[in-house]
Amino acid sequence: MMKKNKIFLTLWLTWVIFIGYLTWFNGLNKKGAYLGFNWEEWVWFGILPATIPYLIYFIWKPESLKNFINCLKSLFKS
Repeated sequence: MMKKNKIFLTLWLTWVIFIGYLTWFNGLNKKGAYLGFNWEEWVWFGILPATIPYLIYFIWKPESLKNFINCLKSLFKS
């Protein structure tokens, strides 16, 4: 169970970082006054799509949320 959680957390983090990079790169190539990081795009296309499946899963299987929290606690204990 712990290995499965690590894989899912790694995929989640990889997705969020990848979308953040694409958002930053897109901001650099954009013509206009502001050539920075567009936080709104990162939230809508990075954070929300990566988080919503977990929320839906935990709503339909609340015992898995309890197991997940216990795994996270044991991760920080060791």
